Amino acid sequence: MRHHHSFTGAALVFVALFACIVSVYGQCSDGRCVDLAKCRSNFGQLNLIDLRVGVSEDEGGVEGECDHYLQVCCDNDDIIDGVSETTPSVIVSSSTTPRSATGDSKFLECGYRNPDGVGFRIINGRHNETEFGEFPWMVAILESQTMLDIETQAFICGGSLIAPNVVLTAAHCVHIKEAESLTARAGEWDTKTESETLPYQEQKVQRIIIQPNYNSAVQFNDIALLVLEQPFQPDENVQLICLPPQGAKFDDENCFATGWGKANFHADSYQVILKKVQLPMVEHAQCQEALRGTRLGRNYRLHNSFTCAGGQDGVDTCTGDGGSPLMCPFRGSETRFYQAGIVAWGIGCGTAGVPGVYVKNSMFTEWINQELQKLGVNDDLFD
Repeated sequence: MRHHHSFTGAALVFVALFACIVSVYGQCSDGRCVDLAKCRSNFGQLNLIDLRVGVSEDEGGVEGECDHYLQVCCDNDDIIDGVSETTPSVIVSSSTTPRSATGDSKFLECGYRNPDGVGFRIINGRHNETEFGEFPWMVAILESQTMLDIETQAFICGGSLIAPNVVLTAAHCVHIKEAESLTARAGEWDTKTESETLPYQEQKVQRIIIQPNYNSAVQFNDIALLVLEQPFQPDENVQLICLPPQGAKFDDENCFATGWGKANFHADSYQVILKKVQLPMVEHAQCQEALRGTRLGRNYRLHNSFTCAGGQDGVDTCTGDGGSPLMCPFRGSETRFYQAGIVAWGIGCGTAGVPGVYVKNSMFTEWINQELQKLGVNDDLFD
């Protein structure tokens, strides 16, 4: 799942995955197949969703009463139709995330993962799929493009929400882009459906802030901020990630990276459902030594703006994951996370003994905080 630097042509392959999807409801034994959030009898329940429904038998799929895994057979009297009735703004789930003391209109404390998902849990997942809303700070960065006189949104990179109106990403993703061509999408999960229990949100990018010492030739200091025209609204699937204090120490054995990038370097397509990989951090000297065993050569020096993670066979970020977060838990916690890094680059994907390379976020905490202060962002968001 990682960005490798020749991405422009590959981005177009992913355009269709971010198209608008129209739900088609069919008949079933007890009524009609509808989206989870459109059936009153589902409210307050934790639904178990089988990802094999709607998948061909050749790929291990199973037959379901409804054609799509995010639909349920709902009694006609329980179906919510039209605009006169609305679904709850918060879906009841098994999440133990603490609520804000000031109410649901405020963002929660930063960095809380929802390991059990929001509104439903998936079963029979096969490819490291995240739960819906599991990492609620994940952002997809989209670029408006015109193809055959049709305007589309192409996925270019991942990012993370560090303030209601600020997205953190890699500089290599956006340094040659125009801000007005970019859109940030928060709360996304399955890019081929809009049937999730909570909707995604989109905001236009107003300004791109590139780290002043970014070197595009060698990707040193590869970090950038996207300032949005309007802030995102807090919801269970849209929350903030914590920034690491300068020189922070983490539980570095149980980190996660997330993204919609390719499963491996030779894959033909990008992921549909947001994926996660669990990775240990790798010491700087150990990573440098491993990279010297690749085509980079024995004299390669790993810049101090980078950190490393992974190195296990088949477990890695890959093409298309650039800008996405690498997150490590607070020491003593399994559910609260700092963002330790940003997916930067690597030699192949998932090669045994070769870690992936990430931006070292703690090197840039002071710069990020200075920029946020200029924007008037409340420091309390990052305690």
